[in-house]
Amino acid sequence: MINKILIIGLFLVGSISQINAQENAIANALNSKKANMQSTKVGSSQKERSFRLWQGWSFGLNYGVTKFKGDIAQYNHYPAYQEIGNFYELKTAMSFNLEKRVNALYSLATEVTAGKFGGLRRKNQYSGYMVFDPWNSNYEDNGDKFLTSFTEIDLLLNVDLTNLMSYFNQSRKGNKVYFKGKLGVGYNTFNTIRRNLLSDSYIYSYGYSDQGPNTNASSEGYGNQKEPFLNQTKETVYLYGLSANYRINYRIELNLDYTIRNALTDKWDASVMSTQYKNDNFAFLSVGVSYKIGDHDYKKDWASPVDVLKDDVSILNVRIEGFTDDADNDGVADAFDKDPNTPLGVAVDGSGNALDVDMDNVPDYRDADPFSNRFVVVDANGVELDDDKDGVPNSKDLESNTQVGSMVNQFGMNIGNNNHLSGAGMIYFPSIYFSSGSSVVTSSNKNRIATIALLLKNNSEIALNVIGNTDNVGNAKANKKLGLRRAKSVINYLVSNYSIDINRLTPITKGEADPLSTAITIENGIEVNTKANAFKEINRRVDFEIND
Repeated sequence: MINKILIIGLFLVGSISQINAQENAIANALNSKKANMQSTKVGSSQKERSFRLWQGWSFGLNYGVTKFKGDIAQYNHYPAYQEIGNFYELKTAMSFNLEKRVNALYSLATEVTAGKFGGLRRKNQYSGYMVFDPWNSNYEDNGDKFLTSFTEIDLLLNVDLTNLMSYFNQSRKGNKVYFKGKLGVGYNTFNTIRRNLLSDSYIYSYGYSDQGPNTNASSEGYGNQKEPFLNQTKETVYLYGLSANYRINYRIELNLDYTIRNALTDKWDASVMSTQYKNDNFAFLSVGVSYKIGDHDYKKDWASPVDVLKDDVSILNVRIEGFTDDADNDGVADAFDKDPNTPLGVAVDGSGNALDVDMDNVPDYRDADPFSNRFVVVDANGVELDDDKDGVPNSKDLESNTQVGSMVNQFGMNIGNNNHLSGAGMIYFPSIYFSSGSSVVTSSNKNRIATIALLLKNNSEIALNVIGNTDNVGNAKANKKLGLRRAKSVINYLVSNYSIDINRLTPITKGEADPLSTAITIENGIEVNTKANAFKEINRRVDFEIND
């Protein structure tokens, strides 16, 4: 029998170790995928449920009464009393238990119980039965009684029924009271003596060294010498029960416990006979107190599993939101955004950086010249440097040291003051660019306009046509008017800021009729030249030409 207990104990220890290994493996796998999510405010429920041998322990002490049910019992549930001999079926017992909480649903425990139980049966209750009397002379045919002393050790599985039910009805458990069920197996060592109900004389016993027949009233001396503890009768029991528990605080609890112990024997009452009770059992009703020990946060024992499940969902939502948050609303999640503070509406690449088409390190939304040549040096506004201020950027300037205000061609070469053309080609004038639908001259154009002003001041005989252009957004009539407003806006800027004679400047509009950038589209299988959509910024401009 001891081997059975050892096997059961080893099985339970192995189960605990397996649970521990599995839960730790799951926790490690989840933790490895957290990435940079350590700032979450929701605590990790996996850590809360981690199973450690040094956490979740408690011990308790119970005291109560026993009620036997078997061959020698007057009633099934109600305890009987015999006035002669002052014998009462209710006896007392006490138990000590040590419990290990595994998770929110169940715990493992070992319990040691010691005490007594007894029973009586009056003569009329034996009608139709053959009374057990091994000596054939000890029973006096007036009823009998027995008294058993026992010591028992049990291994238990406790189930938190309140938490279990909360999984199904999604309700919170009570703040103070909860219920537990128990299942277990035990090893019971006992000695029992059976006597006649009225005379108290000896009938039979187990676990006593002095026993015999009732000859010459000699039985009165039997049943006084118990066997040594290790030699007493032993039987396996299985038990089940229910307890109501009341939390005083996070460590101390009171409980009311009802447990039924079933023996795999008919010897507890020292009466092995054929009745409706094949095996004996007794109930133990007790009250007790338990105390939780250990260094973990016992407040978490009060959490409902539904709340734990909600925490799991919250953690998952936080992790998902961490990959979907987009603070600057640029379409790139913050977790992948290399520039999480781009202005609203700015076009970005897949990394969240503002687009920089000409790769001059000035993003397009701040670039006054978004199509400058590759690898050229630009200023803070993205405009290529022009060292000699002739309106031709350095990368195109074949004569980079012309005198300020000199007339140059498109290659930056001085063509003299008296000729409008030279062998090098046409005179070059920088264009002025505008925002969509706007005729306001922005500060990004100040260097270009300054170049035009210097040229006019140094060449007093020159007059210019100021030509306004637009992109193809909107109707042609409106764009015609917009182009004229842009031309007049540039003229007013030159007059008000550089005191240029307004009579030297003639406003002209071409609207959308003269785009610099066009694209080829296919309409009904035919290639058609259309106004470009790709580089609308280039078409929103004011050009200059000499008015002969």
